Amino acid sequence: MKLPPALLAIFAAALVANGEAIDTHKCACEAEVFGFDIDCNNTAAMLDALTFLKASTCATDCSSAECEKNWLIMQVHHDYCPEGGVPEEIEDGVHDYDMTCKSCDIFKSRVEGAPDCPAPVCTDTSGNDAYVALVEGGCLVDCTSDACRDNFFTLRSVHDGCEEGALTTDSEKGLHDLEVSCAEQICNAFDGTDDPLVCDEDHDHEDEIEPAESGGGAIGTAGAAKFSTTGLAALLVVAIM
Repeated sequence: MKLPPALLAIFAAALVANGEAIDTHKCACEAEVFGFDIDCNNTAAMLDALTFLKASTCATDCSSAECEKNWLIMQVHHDYCPEGGVPEEIEDGVHDYDMTCKSCDIFKSRVEGAPDCPAPVCTDTSGNDAYVALVEGGCLVDCTSDACRDNFFTLRSVHDGCEEGALTTDSEKGLHDLEVSCAEQICNAFDGTDDPLVCDEDHDHEDEIEPAESGGGAIGTAGAAKFSTTGLAALLVVAIM
């Protein structure tokens, strides 16, 4: 059987879409698709999501819709909510999954009157250098100096604005320790014109999600109705024959 060239092109495009080059989506859109609220007061939802991720070994394989949903619940609240409102278990546990699970895009909630964060530089060691300077400068004990403030802002900016890998694991985890001593050092990563809680992008990801037949995650489940890369490849082989 041979398929028309147009259909072959569609299948080829779908294969690419199933690869790692898929663009990330705004977290507000993912919350709509997966059916959860972004609520910084709902610490129970955050902890339930972490419990599900641990029980389902999502740190090893995060490809299921249930792992994806519960990861997003944890990641979104970790990245968006003020540090004081995020349970310590979430702060410590998030980096067990961020290399395996696919994240969405969201900035920390805006604080009126706070200065803008510096623009992140993701192609050098500025974030890691800032972390070393913070530790060596005693900022884990006293973060009130201008040097501590500036280095903390740099570390925060790279952490929030760059892809995974821009910071070492020590810098990633060290940021959460510094968030205690540097709690008064706050900068805004966006100018307020783009509301992180509003989905305002063309988003067709919902076509890939349908309710699961059974089972349940910590905050409910969603089944994935996705073509697998293997299945698409098989169709292409048949088409070429």
